Amino acid sequence: MAAIQVKLVRGLSRVPAPQRVVVRGLGLKKTNSTKILPDTPQTLGMIAKVAYLVTWERVDAPPPQGRAARKKAAAK
Repeated sequence: MAAIQVKLVRGLSRVPAPQRVVVRGLGLKKTNSTKILPDTPQTLGMIAKVAYLVTWERVDAPPPQGRAARKKAAAK
């Protein structure tokens, strides 16, 4: 499974509140911040809602693990 690198390229001033929530859900806080996310339909849908604020590209990095998976691996 591939990963997606998302970068916030525009500021959030004058952006509707629901779209700010989507940007926050992607893990982006400030302009020019980047995040590597799993390549899922949910992630692509969130990116589509705020496409004018972000840029994205597919990368060959492993997708990030969720919290439950990290806890499970640490318990072993």
